[in-house]
Amino acid sequence: MTVLMIVLGVPVLAGAMLLVVAGLEHVRAPQFLARAAGTGMAAARAIAVVEFAIGVPSVVTVVWGISELRWALAAQGGLYLAFAAHLMWRRHRGDTSDCGCNRMGTQVGPGGIARAVVLAIATLGATALYPAAVLPDGGAAIGLIACAVVLAVLLYTLPAAVDGRAT
Repeated sequence: MTVLMIVLGVPVLAGAMLLVVAGLEHVRAPQFLARAAGTGMAAARAIAVVEFAIGVPSVVTVVWGISELRWALAAQGGLYLAFAAHLMWRRHRGDTSDCGCNRMGTQVGPGGIARAVVLAIATLGATALYPAAVLPDGGAAIGLIACAVVLAVLLYTLPAAVDGRAT
C-alpha cells in the first residue's frame, strides 16, 4: 500500500460517495437543487441522475479497480470542477443563497468552493495516475473505505459548518 493510494483513494472515494448521496437526495427532492441552480425541475432531476450515474461507477472503480470505468473518475473530476466554477460565479455575483449541495440548505461560500476544488483536483489526479487511487485487497481496503465514509460525512457537513445555513 502506497501513500499515494491513501492520499488519492480516500478523498476520491469520499467524493464519489458524496455524488451518490447528492444524486439520491436531489432525485427525492429536486426543488432545492432547481432553486439553487436556477433551473427547472426536469433539469434538476437530470443533474441528480448524472450525479448518481457518475458516483456509483466511481465508487466501483476505486474499490474494485475496474479500469473500464475509469471514465467515471474523469467525469467526477469534471463535475466537481464545474460545480466549483458555478459556486465561484455565484459568490462573485454576491449570491450567498442555498448552494444546492445537499438537503442542509448551505450558503454559497468558501467552504463549499474549497470542497469542490479539492475534490476536483484529487479526482483528476487519480484519473491521470490511475491505478494509483485503487484500494488494495484485504483488511487495508476495509480500513480505507471506513476512512472514506468518515471523510464523506465530514465533507457533507463542511460547507454548512464553514459557510453557514442558507436563510
